[in-house]
Amino acid sequence: MEIGIVGPGAIGLLFAFYLQKNGQDVTLYTRTVEQSERLEKCGITCVQNGIRETVFPHVSPLENINNGRHDYTFVAVKQYHLEDVIPYLQAKKRLVFLQNGMGHLHLLQQIQGASVAVGIVEHGAKKENVSIVHHTGVGSTKFGFIHGERKQFEPLFTAFSSNLFPVVVENDWKQTMINKLVVNACINPLTALFGIQNGELLTNPSFHKVMKQVFSEVMGVVGNIQCKEHWDRVCTVCENTAHNTSSMLTDIHNNRKTEIDAIVGYLIQEAKKQQKSVPTLSFLYHSIKGLER
Repeated sequence: MEIGIVGPGAIGLLFAFYLQKNGQDVTLYTRTVEQSERLEKCGITCVQNGIRETVFPHVSPLENINNGRHDYTFVAVKQYHLEDVIPYLQAKKRLVFLQNGMGHLHLLQQIQGASVAVGIVEHGAKKENVSIVHHTGVGSTKFGFIHGERKQFEPLFTAFSSNLFPVVVENDWKQTMINKLVVNACINPLTALFGIQNGELLTNPSFHKVMKQVFSEVMGVVGNIQCKEHWDRVCTVCENTAHNTSSMLTDIHNNRKTEIDAIVGYLIQEAKKQQKSVPTLSFLYHSIKGLER
């Protein structure tokens, strides 16, 4: 299959690596010519459990995306870049969006003339440089369909063919997105604010108490159904990724814009609609915005 991937961040590199490794015809699209030239020369190196492997997909600047006739196009840019990227995708017939948070759903629902899916990514991935990504945690990718039918995406479900990259189809994709949103909201902003690895939210009693407070407000917004199940999931992710640095903390360290709007900003907007007070989430939101450079 011919597959396009927009965005050479950690997730974009990870998807490009595993799809190319499995024999798919992958083209990775970058924002700049310089990125394309570097990746064309170096390829994509994935490091997993100390093993390094390199593949060489096609690479091209985003402005050339409509020169390729892709069976599927993955969009792996951060949520705040979507409005800039979507105009380049008008000719694409099958799109899969891989963003965190839920603030972008209204944009996806407005896309006309294409089958649109979301991929909820549960892998741990850390970008070392332009061409090297560390696969820090094996999870799964859960697919849900916004526009179009399952059968239009079925060829993708075997495209990875690796026990390190399992794929699941979710009938209730919106609930799956909420599950991940709860986890992201409870972990990412706190680790970014305190400058800690994920596991310290469990081992430090004070940080743990703050995380419970954040969780309580999040559940008040998304609904308290299956509250224990959500909390257990948050704690399990903290435990399984104890030595990981969250993407939000990495963004702060690298003086980049974070996804705080996509995650906590979305929850605050939902709370306003419900006329609910979320002072801890508001504090978190403005704290992270203050740390952004």
